[in-house]
Amino acid sequence: MERKILSLIVAFALLLSLLPTVMVAAEGTQHTIEIAVNKANVRSEPSMSASLVGQAERGKRYTILKEKYDWYQIQLANGTKGWVAGYIVKKAGASFQRDEQGQVKSISTNRSATVLADDLNVRNEPSLSADVIGKLHIGDQVPVEKVQNDWVHIRYKGQAAWVSRQFVRVASNDQEQAASKNEAAADGFAVILYNGTNLRSDASTSSSIVARGSQGERYPIHARVGDWYKISLSSGQQAFVASWVVSVNGEAGSESSSSEPAANHTPGLRGKTIILDPGHGGVDAGTTGMQGTFEKFITLKTADRLYNKLRQAGANVILTRSDDQYVSLPSRVAIARYHHADAFISLHYDSTHQVGANGFTTYYYHNNHKQLAKNVNDKLDQSLPMKNRGVRRGDYYVLRENSQPAILLELGYLSNPQEATAVVTNPYQELITNGVYNGLSSYFND
Repeated sequence: MERKILSLIVAFALLLSLLPTVMVAAEGTQHTIEIAVNKANVRSEPSMSASLVGQAERGKRYTILKEKYDWYQIQLANGTKGWVAGYIVKKAGASFQRDEQGQVKSISTNRSATVLADDLNVRNEPSLSADVIGKLHIGDQVPVEKVQNDWVHIRYKGQAAWVSRQFVRVASNDQEQAASKNEAAADGFAVILYNGTNLRSDASTSSSIVARGSQGERYPIHARVGDWYKISLSSGQQAFVASWVVSVNGEAGSESSSSEPAANHTPGLRGKTIILDPGHGGVDAGTTGMQGTFEKFITLKTADRLYNKLRQAGANVILTRSDDQYVSLPSRVAIARYHHADAFISLHYDSTHQVGANGFTTYYYHNNHKQLAKNVNDKLDQSLPMKNRGVRRGDYYVLRENSQPAILLELGYLSNPQEATAVVTNPYQELITNGVYNGLSSYFND
């Protein structure tokens, strides 16, 4: 009898300990949330390090079961319960609201932004001197309230926050819906740029890895989902690969499925002689970035990455310099003339005393070289989230004295703290070189 009474007491105590949670759940059932980004991760616990139990589509509404640490517990259609982060949802039916302390409770938005940089600072005000309140990572998506000059106003962990516009790609509602419905047209084949590239189960860096790709392997593309390509593996299984670790040859009609490099499948570039001219070198360091980075090293990094892509496409690629050495301007032009170059691309990064200056610019000198400039500029504009300063006539020696089709690219301002930080990162170098690659491909296919 005493043991039975003791059991009842223990059970009653346990019920009392659970009472606050039950009350929260009961109260939560009166409220719903709406997913504000594509394929929101649902986790087993209210923590970014917790395992994934599923994903929720943008626009779907769910009843709140529990709230904890600015996370919401929901139940998916298959019955699985899990947690979603507060900064990627909005309270259904709510607009921009604040609580008594002035904190943002919910934001109604029809856009989201995809993060393009590692460890992106989230700030409490639109200023580089503002406090950093958190970090975002490549592939993360956040709801956007508005875009203001060079900053994007987002919701982050239940409060208003700001991130630099240079490091995110803001999509409209229509663009996101098209991506989520896989309405984007197939883009041919994705060619893997690096050994060990992760091929994932879904369009997210937090998704599980289903296979690893090797340099030169090519996979048919079925759709574009945000910054990812949906591809087919040789086994027939579908997977996703990030756009910044592949090149796309654009041959949607090719039936080949071999794993050879793209050289035999890009007729526009195959056999073309392309001179890549990494600006400066040796005693000529070029401009210096805000963090002390010399332009001569960044241009070489860009040229090396672009060299590999063009070589894979079957182009005959020649570098005016392959290490930190000084090469005179007449020598650079002479290399183009000697090899009868089909295109000469001079790579640079800009600088000015105006710290706020930003963006990329494409220069040409001779009128019959303008089309090359336009093609490359258009594709850079599609690839880069930075400001497009347009196609301009530039009186530069390597352009003026060059009889071969020649352009000069200024690919960002090292005098701008935001761009100086961005352009040296591998993901951003991928975006830059993808743009130039696609521009050259477009030019030779016209």
